[in-house]
Amino acid sequence: MSEKRRDNRGRILHHGEFQMSDGRYRFKYVDYMGREKVVYSIRLDKNDPMPQGKKGVLSLREMETRIRADLFDHVASDGGNLSVLELVQKYISTKINVRPTTKAGYRTVVNILKEDPFGNRRIDTVKMSDAKTWLIKLQQKDGRSYNSIHSIRGVLRPHLGWRLMMT
Repeated sequence: MSEKRRDNRGRILHHGEFQMSDGRYRFKYVDYMGREKVVYSIRLDKNDPMPQGKKGVLSLREMETRIRADLFDHVASDGGNLSVLELVQKYISTKINVRPTTKAGYRTVVNILKEDPFGNRRIDTVKMSDAKTWLIKLQQKDGRSYNSIHSIRGVLRPHLGWRLMMT
């Protein structure tokens, strides 16, 4: 029977985990596009102490949890280097056989994102609070109506849905 792999502290390493000679931990996985990716961390578990002089970084297992959730949801963990505007344009390009009024609504959302700095933000940097703040700004400072905000959110929600969980 094969022996289980362990780190230098005697903890069992999961599939894909590896401890390097300098003490860092590595997790290797295959992303949604079939490419091999690697992430590194100083800590294996969230309970490991933070090394002196290092900023608060996620532990390897916390990173794994996020990566596995993103893979399950078919989401690019690294944001895919896409901006919010590019993601919306990609989403709209998949919509075929829609009514002209729907297309006009999509163009309106794209134009709003082109004008606003929010449209240029990478999708992996957008947090729920950022999206909510942006939608509130559109209503209060830019004077957009509730229906406009609702339409904009309807286009953004399929991709940033977990970030835009608003009622």
